[in-house]
Amino acid sequence: MDDVAWEHIYYEDVQGYVDENGISNIEEFFKNKLERWRDVEVNIAISGSSGAGKSSFINAIRDLKDFDEKAAKVGVTECSKEPKPYDHPDNLNIKFWDLPGIGTKDFPMDTYCDQVRIDKYHAFLIFTDTRFRENDFKLAEKISLIDKRFFFIRTKIDENVRAEKRSKPPGSFNEEAMLEEIRADCSKNLGHLQSNTENIFLISNHHPAKWEFDRLRKAILDVLLRYQRESLILSLSVMKSLSTEMLRRKVEVLKGRIWMVASASAAAAMVPIPGLAVAVDIALMIKEITFYRTQLGLPEVGSVKFANLQVNTQEKVRRMCPTTAAQVTEVVEAYAGEANVKEFVRFIPLLGLAIAGGMSFATTYYALWHCLEKVEEAALSVLVEAAHKSADDLDID
Repeated sequence: MDDVAWEHIYYEDVQGYVDENGISNIEEFFKNKLERWRDVEVNIAISGSSGAGKSSFINAIRDLKDFDEKAAKVGVTECSKEPKPYDHPDNLNIKFWDLPGIGTKDFPMDTYCDQVRIDKYHAFLIFTDTRFRENDFKLAEKISLIDKRFFFIRTKIDENVRAEKRSKPPGSFNEEAMLEEIRADCSKNLGHLQSNTENIFLISNHHPAKWEFDRLRKAILDVLLRYQRESLILSLSVMKSLSTEMLRRKVEVLKGRIWMVASASAAAAMVPIPGLAVAVDIALMIKEITFYRTQLGLPEVGSVKFANLQVNTQEKVRRMCPTTAAQVTEVVEAYAGEANVKEFVRFIPLLGLAIAGGMSFATTYYALWHCLEKVEEAALSVLVEAAHKSADDLDID
């Protein structure tokens, strides 16, 4: 197994706990850490002129349609009279803030930063559907002064594609050339503020699986601190975004949790599984495997989404559905004999020989690692199939 960067995310916290308490009640400590991602605040600021697509983006990044009950109001007039937060539907601590325009009567330039509390946001997205304006530049300059990251977003690319296609003779439209022209125009418009065109994103809020919506999502994640990044990764949807990059990132985070689950399992007082020389926390393993399936977007067997999958994809999903104690026990039995304690010596300095060096730790770790690989394989098949269907439905005339 390769070492995973996410495995180190809570090392300092664990070391502090062990130094102070030893391994007393450490299983509860780990169980609490596994849920910590739900409590981390993430604040993303959304700015730009009226009609630029701010509200539609806030809906798209939260996997909502513009007509959904919790959707941001979409309109061509200025909807934001004060900073307005929109919670992620699956995590209320993640908020996308629709900021009022800078330099207006109610938000003059000299007091804007204090009025909107500019220092509270972890990243800034500045939107336009045509050209960036003077107030966009002034906001970017103020953001630069507090050492925060900002991105320039050019929206409504789908509308540009349609218009350009209509203006060209049949077969002569070159989408790549058109996109490069738009990007170059944005870069020229921004001047010294954004010499790196990689920080300019061309998107359509109504087609997030196309153009650079996924690249923008990745850029937002990359500027966040590690706890914030973990929280946002585990809150965003794989199947609604149709993003293999998001699938990969989720798997990385989930792999980084395995050592904590294995530690909690090994430290708990448990009844050994009949026929095995090790004891594992079956309930905890069921919970974690169910978490894998939910995070990676596997549909429930018997659901409408499952029924719409191809037969071979259905079989992959069906094989990776251990949800009962008996089924998980079979998984553990399958891998218990293969678990090699020597592979996990890197955890001994932190957790001690009694936990990290035991067969309970090794068996849980090994079984969950292989379960996650199987869930990932099934999820990738579901994702590819969904992406093909989405591409077939995408109509840019």
